[in-house]
Amino acid sequence: MSLLYICPKCKKNLHGYTSTLISCQNCGTEFAIECDVVRFLDHDDAFYEGAYQNNTKYKPRSEHFYHIWPLWLINSGYLWAARKHIAKGAKVLELGCAGGVDYFSSRFDMIGCDLSYSSLINLKDYKFRVQADATVCIPFPDNSIDAVVSSYFWEHILPSDKPKILAELQRILKPGGIVLFLYDVETSNPLISWFKKRSQQDYQRLFLDGDGHIGYETPTENENLMVKHDFSIITHSGFEKSPLQSAPAYIKLAQFDSPFSSLLSLLGKFLGGPLFIPHTLLMRVVDTFIGPLLPSAWARIDLIIARKS
Repeated sequence: MSLLYICPKCKKNLHGYTSTLISCQNCGTEFAIECDVVRFLDHDDAFYEGAYQNNTKYKPRSEHFYHIWPLWLINSGYLWAARKHIAKGAKVLELGCAGGVDYFSSRFDMIGCDLSYSSLINLKDYKFRVQADATVCIPFPDNSIDAVVSSYFWEHILPSDKPKILAELQRILKPGGIVLFLYDVETSNPLISWFKKRSQQDYQRLFLDGDGHIGYETPTENENLMVKHDFSIITHSGFEKSPLQSAPAYIKLAQFDSPFSSLLSLLGKFLGGPLFIPHTLLMRVVDTFIGPLLPSAWARIDLIIARKS
């Protein structure tokens, strides 16, 4: 797979390549290439540099069901959804890629984009890696990408910046191109709401500020924004609508001043450790068969799959 970049400053195609530099022949701006990472940023981000190095390691041994079923289990079915909705061999851009997804690198022609240079250095299996700010410019030509995916990226984007990214996605995606986003949302989940009422300050500190979640919005607000920017919704699912939550949520709730702190801390410890797999399976079953019966506003996590109109 070959890849063409555009200059984030003047939006012209970049042609002046060396092994260590790309030069814009239109405006004269130069971009360094270090460890095969194209650095479209002239500085590292103070919050995100090195903050997220996580890597999803599972790679099926074959396409037989007994090897691929864990894709349905991992990360609320995010990998399963990508397999279902994006053609094998497609040119796929992952925004906020961190350490990447091993399965994606085996199935798609992957491009990783992140603010963190150190995360991109460790992303060995993706064919291309770019350090860029998607709110300014996603540095690829018009109609050049088959699909754009992200997990836990969208909630890190200010609501005022989300339209900029959606406009960029409309520009770079091929006609009929796919957007597949998994992200945290502003929730009315009864369990979370009970703790939020006890301390809005703790909720802000633990669920928003600590993780850089500056873009929490409701599931409906996120869907409406997609539609407003000319994406047609293929499917929209909410997860963790019940009191059954993932271990990180319990660990955060344990830090609130409540009678349940010790229990929640213990839950977080065991569900994130020896009981991780059975608990994850139980959550997926509840999300799949009970979740659709519960209000969409109760979701703590959202998966939205849309198509460029």
